Amino acid sequence: MTPAETEILVDFLGHPETPELLSDGGVLFAETDSGRICVRYPDGLLATFAVPGGRPYGCLLGSDDHLYVTQSGHDGEGRLAPRTVPPSLQRVSPDGTAVEVLATEADGLPFTAPNSLAWGPDGRLWITDSGQWDPDLRSDPGYLYAVGPGLRVEIVLELGPTFPNGVLAEHDGSVVWVESYTRRVCRMLPDGRTEHITTLPEGHTPEAVKADAHGNLWIANFEAGGIDVIARDGTPLREFVLGGVPINFAFGNGELYVIDFGLTEHETVYGYRPGQLKRVPCETAGAPVLRGALDHTFGI
Repeated sequence: MTPAETEILVDFLGHPETPELLSDGGVLFAETDSGRICVRYPDGLLATFAVPGGRPYGCLLGSDDHLYVTQSGHDGEGRLAPRTVPPSLQRVSPDGTAVEVLATEADGLPFTAPNSLAWGPDGRLWITDSGQWDPDLRSDPGYLYAVGPGLRVEIVLELGPTFPNGVLAEHDGSVVWVESYTRRVCRMLPDGRTEHITTLPEGHTPEAVKADAHGNLWIANFEAGGIDVIARDGTPLREFVLGGVPINFAFGNGELYVIDFGLTEHETVYGYRPGQLKRVPCETAGAPVLRGALDHTFGI
């Protein structure tokens, strides 16, 4: 059941992903099926901000006012992308008119399907490469990458066929990620050691992870229709019930901006699942946002 106070800001989207809030109250997000980045303005207007092509999964603003995009690079079923690009990390100019490919491989290994991204306190950019979604065969291995000075992309962790999805860099330098196939929440400490924080309950498939102002972890689960809130040590705190199929979100000022994947597979409209951008009241504030920038010549 969807909370009565839920406000649908945009409807009938083709696999929306990764909301980013703008200073003017607008919301940027990727629309994977159309290969574009959209912006929903405060007055309700929906516009195309940029067309990176392929199937973009994640988008994240940098301190240089550019938008960084994780690009799975694959066309949709039965259609060609507006711009054909390889699986890559892309950067979009502040006005949306220029799109450049920054990297297509890590330590000489070509990307498979970069998914989520997060800035670390040291300015590095962390990226999960999930591989293509295939929960039955689980054939693609997953990776955690770090992008550092000179745009060098390093394989930090090889995670196996777990579909690493959302990623979060904490203010102490730790990196948290969630695995959709295993439902695990994991952390890499600043010294490189890894720890298993918790495994979410059956049916709570994790997609995105964010931190609140107290350091607690908020994890969107698209099958259970909500957000699991856990302490840093994995202790369950609450379940923020949203209804629908929430796959990502962003903390606002007294509200959450939620990306909903759309109806169930048995309720498709014209053969696809129309997604939504929603707004729901939320008294919890998000953690201070970390920003960084990448430079071709000088690194970070």
